[in-house]
Amino acid sequence: MKTCKHVKTKGLISIVLLITIAWNCENVKDWSDPEDNTKPEKVTAVEVENLHGGAMITYTLPPDPDKKLLGVKAVYSLREGGQEYEIFSSAFRDTVILIGFPDTNERRVNLYTITKSRVASEPVSVIIKPLTPPVELVRQSLKMDATFGGVHCSWENIMNENIAISLYVDSIGEMTLDDTYFSNASKAGHSFRGFPNNEILCRIVIRDRWMNYAMPLDTVITPLFERQITGRNDLGIQQWFLWGFINRECLSRGDNWRTLGTNSDITVLFDNILFDGGNWWYNGDDAGYLRHYVPGWSTIDNTYGYPAYMSFDLSKESFFSRFKVYMRARSPLFSANIFTKFELWGTNNPKPLVSESTDEDRLTNLRYWTAWPEIGGTDEWKNDWVQLGDYSLVLPSGATMTSDIITSEDEQFIRNGFEFIIDLDKNSIPCRYVRFVIKGTNYAGLRPGVQMGELQFFGSYAN
Repeated sequence: MKTCKHVKTKGLISIVLLITIAWNCENVKDWSDPEDNTKPEKVTAVEVENLHGGAMITYTLPPDPDKKLLGVKAVYSLREGGQEYEIFSSAFRDTVILIGFPDTNERRVNLYTITKSRVASEPVSVIIKPLTPPVELVRQSLKMDATFGGVHCSWENIMNENIAISLYVDSIGEMTLDDTYFSNASKAGHSFRGFPNNEILCRIVIRDRWMNYAMPLDTVITPLFERQITGRNDLGIQQWFLWGFINRECLSRGDNWRTLGTNSDITVLFDNILFDGGNWWYNGDDAGYLRHYVPGWSTIDNTYGYPAYMSFDLSKESFFSRFKVYMRARSPLFSANIFTKFELWGTNNPKPLVSESTDEDRLTNLRYWTAWPEIGGTDEWKNDWVQLGDYSLVLPSGATMTSDIITSEDEQFIRNGFEFIIDLDKNSIPCRYVRFVIKGTNYAGLRPGVQMGELQFFGSYAN
């Protein structure tokens, strides 16, 4: 019976709440007064601070003892004789900000106070003179250079304006759009690829969200020759390997090697099957346990060696321009173990291991090849290799951690594969061996386990 009374009480409370909400909805106060056509007083003490591509206008509102004032309306045009726009600011503010102007010409802006009965005051005219628009500032810093397989553009965007960078190329005497890249990063760059090693006339056009265009940049460029550095030869025979995996030398270098599960075959990394949920490489979450590497380490200790290392023998000396990493397909989309902070190093002549006849010999090798503090690691090997890049993986939304909520732009970014550019001054250094130094994954924990669907390198063979 107590339960029944409780249910009835809750039901009664719900009914009372619904009645109260309905009464309140029917009795929302209408602040307007159709009989009140009195014009409000105008704003005073108007001041202008010109901004890049806009202006900030401050003012003093008129006295409003009866609380009839709704706010202030600014009426303006982005271009001389163009469409008029209106922007409102409430009676709780004394500022209105205008943006989107394409040049530095003077503009007239009319300010009106508005009552809650929608009656406007007489206008107060003010002259603004916007500073150089953000899109023009970006254009001033724009650079265009030849890169492997295409054109590389770089720029600075100190206002973090949303801009579109479009590449047009000469196609039988007519400039045609090739692709467009969108960005609001303060310092950014993008490579438009897919071009042969032939001279091309190209044009870069920058615009902002108000369809303001900067002066185009035209130039003639010859893209550098680029091909995919494949993991298989012409007969389809696998040529790339985890360096030292077969004879377990990788253990002496501290390399992430332990392959677990059904999807552990390294060959799936280089078969050009992209974003296939059933075709991925995984070295196991326990791959980085120190007990796998250090003699005498407790077999039940689950301390990770950190950072983690992963090395590949690419079988041929090659010049690298870029590389791409594809995640394995799964749900949530950005939840497979993928490294988000890492370095890439390369060499042709790695130092041989110390011959291991004692446990101390193993430790000597590990101290040279790792930075693990538990064993006094020094990362001395970095003095003998060349750093090809230092990278952070950030989604377009800014996310760096696993999340069930990913924007459509993030999703497309993930499916396209994560592209990383080799430092431009290292493009001419031939390397056969590459080594990843993994400083973090997309998980909160320091788990060196890695899952990848595909790993691709681009550039050219040294011989």
